[in-house]
Amino acid sequence: MVTRSLALGLMAGALLPVCAYAQSNTPAPIEQAQLSDLNAWTVGALSRSNGALPSDIWTRSDPAFLAMAFDRLPAVYDSPAMLALARRVLLSGAEAPRGGDADAAARERFEALGKMGAADELATMASGAGSAANDVQIAQYAAQAELARGQRVQACNRGRAANVTEQVPPFLLRLRAYCAAVGGDRAAADLALELARAQNAADAWYTGAVAAAGGAPGTRPPTARYDNSLAVQLSIAAQLRPGPNPLASSSTLALVALARNNEAPQPQRAQAAALAFRRGALSAADARTILAATPAEMTSGLPPIVTALRQITAAPGSIEAATAIATVLRAAAAYPDFAAASRFFKSDIAALQSAPDAASAVLFARAALATGDAQLGQRLVASARQAGADEAVLAPLDAALVALTGARNEQGTMAMQRRIDRAAGANARAAARDVTILSALGAPTEGAVQTFLLANAPQGGARADSGAMLALASSVERGAVGEGALLAVIAAGEGGPARLDSESVERIIRALRGLRLEDEARRIAAEAILAGPPS
Repeated sequence: MVTRSLALGLMAGALLPVCAYAQSNTPAPIEQAQLSDLNAWTVGALSRSNGALPSDIWTRSDPAFLAMAFDRLPAVYDSPAMLALARRVLLSGAEAPRGGDADAAARERFEALGKMGAADELATMASGAGSAANDVQIAQYAAQAELARGQRVQACNRGRAANVTEQVPPFLLRLRAYCAAVGGDRAAADLALELARAQNAADAWYTGAVAAAGGAPGTRPPTARYDNSLAVQLSIAAQLRPGPNPLASSSTLALVALARNNEAPQPQRAQAAALAFRRGALSAADARTILAATPAEMTSGLPPIVTALRQITAAPGSIEAATAIATVLRAAAAYPDFAAASRFFKSDIAALQSAPDAASAVLFARAALATGDAQLGQRLVASARQAGADEAVLAPLDAALVALTGARNEQGTMAMQRRIDRAAGANARAAARDVTILSALGAPTEGAVQTFLLANAPQGGARADSGAMLALASSVERGAVGEGALLAVIAAGEGGPARLDSESVERIIRALRGLRLEDEARRIAAEAILAGPPS
């Protein structure tokens, strides 16, 4: 039967963990064949042609276990590859798991999307979830997502449509107060706050902020709060001033809300945009648009990419632009920062005619590979080699390129041998880690490769979560694709494969390949190689 299915189709063929976020209302649905009417499980934000996983990914899993797994997903991802994997499984509409309380697990699925800051996708899925959209928990997540998108009317409607009992959740009462205050209905705002007091859920900050938003600020209005998307919109509506370190406790949805609001104070808006982009909750295009709008006279308190963006805008493709990009990449000591800068400047790097020096050429090649663009990476690795870059420095890039394109051919064998040949002394253990990772992708490990691995223990790293790894092995045996994908993310943790020892990375890669998630396995392998061995 053919029913309406909501699909963004934003990740088609992409290797990046970010999506192009819509600035308008909920996207229009498209026609797609489904096995059943849409609900909290079958609704998704990806179509089958744009990367959605098969419709049976949950049918071999227990709902109670899935609820626990969804809850264990990180709120912040330092690994672009793991974020991409988590997004793909969470955004895929599929049949509900059988038996148990599937509704509870569905709520956790929506909460996981909210934690990662997927505002547009969460709002889209809630719109197509049928009666589940009025579930009090899902309605709250959807309202927060609408607030992050700057859609106040939709957020207020979500709150009103929630199926509440006599005990109304504090968030919904505060949402009612905000909606009434900015709509000019002071009596309704006061009533909502009074209900919160009656339920022992009163909050002095919300009381003061609602009063200020309604046009009756106290003698000492509270300081702005940016910890969640409601607090962000309320702070901006009340024109509250930020205090010190205002983004210290911001959720990702709060960062998105602050970044997207044209009335948000600077430089907090620019900082929020850069951080939301780093977390994969804003596309490069959206982040660039927001950061480009930063007033020219503002020069302090801005993210480093703003200064580089201004230089690039002034002279695109120039040696000055190349130098500015290389400076940002070189300063990004932590891999998550390097990966974010790589995504941000990808199109600029591709347009460069030359690099300032051989070291910068290597940085550009590494950046291209960090975005998952094998074709651009191959071209820039060749350029770096022509510029005279050290072969020992290029060997890990060759290995990462092979990881992205396929390690089971002659090129994979050559990359492994080159990685071994260029390793010396302390670098041998780092090379052994990369060789181990390539072997997990299917590269041959006979003869000299086995000898090298036996003589050089791969360098460092933490063990993956042992419970998650044991459960992951069971998922692979049962062919539980969705469950296995979640467990791979949980096992790696917030830091992702860059923090893990080589054995853990190898086991995760082999497990994903066993679940036929080959592309995800390759991205994780490339990321682990590019990040370098854990210190």
